[in-house]
Amino acid sequence: MSKPAILCVDDESVILTSLRDQLIHHLGSEYTIEVAESGEEALELLEDLLEEGIEVPLIISDQIMPGMKGDELLIKVHNRYPKSLKIFLTGQANANAVGNAVNCANLYRYISKPWDESDLKLTVTEALYSYSRDKQLAEQNKLLEKLYLQAQEEIAERKRVEALLADANQSLELKVRERTHELSHAIENLKKTQDQLIAQEKMASLGMLTAGIAHEIKNPLNFINSFALLSVELAGELKDILESVKGRLLPDAREKTDEILNILQSNAANIHEEGLRADGIIRSMLIHSHGCPGLPQETDVNDLLGEAVNLAIHSMRSKDTYFDIRIEGDYDPTIGLVQVIPQDMCRVFINLINNAYDATRKKRESSGDDYVPRLDVRTRNLTGHIDIRIRDNGTGIPDELVPEIFNPFVTTKPTGERTGLGLSISYNIIQGHQGSIDVNTKEGEYAEFVIRLPKRGVKRET
Repeated sequence: MSKPAILCVDDESVILTSLRDQLIHHLGSEYTIEVAESGEEALELLEDLLEEGIEVPLIISDQIMPGMKGDELLIKVHNRYPKSLKIFLTGQANANAVGNAVNCANLYRYISKPWDESDLKLTVTEALYSYSRDKQLAEQNKLLEKLYLQAQEEIAERKRVEALLADANQSLELKVRERTHELSHAIENLKKTQDQLIAQEKMASLGMLTAGIAHEIKNPLNFINSFALLSVELAGELKDILESVKGRLLPDAREKTDEILNILQSNAANIHEEGLRADGIIRSMLIHSHGCPGLPQETDVNDLLGEAVNLAIHSMRSKDTYFDIRIEGDYDPTIGLVQVIPQDMCRVFINLINNAYDATRKKRESSGDDYVPRLDVRTRNLTGHIDIRIRDNGTGIPDELVPEIFNPFVTTKPTGERTGLGLSISYNIIQGHQGSIDVNTKEGEYAEFVIRLPKRGVKRET
């Protein structure tokens, strides 16, 4: 089966070659990169590819080209192949052209020339993932509709049988009722599955939006951190220079100068320190929001867990500025690097921390001022595996729910507040790492989740 193709259109051969080479470097194992030097050539090439049965999920086009302009090309492509995603890669497009492409061609994204290779990779990867998700959702919806129609047909047939067998004995009537109940339950499960697919698509879109915002913030933050560090160094150099000419200054002027320099140096150091902390939070956001399947990496689990704690706690405090929780971290420095999929493992940590937050907040609402919400996070390096414990002093888990707490749609939250999928997803992720996750709890007092991971235990896809 032929690989799907990405079509790149630009009248400048140097730019077209550079774009093609970068895409081949990052995506060549999964996609064929096709190029065209004009809109007319692009339409012909697109027709040929589709006639050969080759899927074209993405078109990347310049705006200013001889003959057909970029927005005209994308509109024609959209009219014929609306499912293909479109990206502008240009340095000369005006607002009218971009607006025209957005309104008439459903433009996915706009990238300015010269482009940053990491930005290009992120945008193209997100676009391909969005296309894949849309395609998968459409196929699953089609299957669901088919199953739903089959269920409706069975119900209609069952009603007809019930009318024909109205005089049948009590035993047959009981069997009919049981079968009708089973069919109703099947329809309910189908609707739940459809709602879940829609929710997953919304979360995927939110993840891509979060990644884009975090990426945009990261660039100016890098400048802030760099200039703050440079200011600290310059302030130190200025102090050295003033020290060498101290004898020429009046005592009051020398004292005032030293005071101002100390304040400037302290302020710059504080800006740099807080900037580094913000940079860590943004890195965690990028890891957590990454929607594409991750690859196993040698990872510092202590750092990953710490970043997850910071990200989750900042998110909680943004929702409830009056709520505070005491966090106790005990990270074993001898763990070293462990082979995990960072995005998936971060998702597990954040799920567990969010649950701890909900449990302690709920307990605070029913307790007096003496109650202090607390979260304990601990790692240990054991023989052959590592031990990770996340414990809170919240409401705990009812005894009757403990045996099935990792099953889908099981939740301690009120109906409608949560889907009951977080712990089920976390369980599957840990299983995929050939590890285990258990819970120790006492209702009304605490809940502790224990994760055990082998130091090399990720199941690789074959």
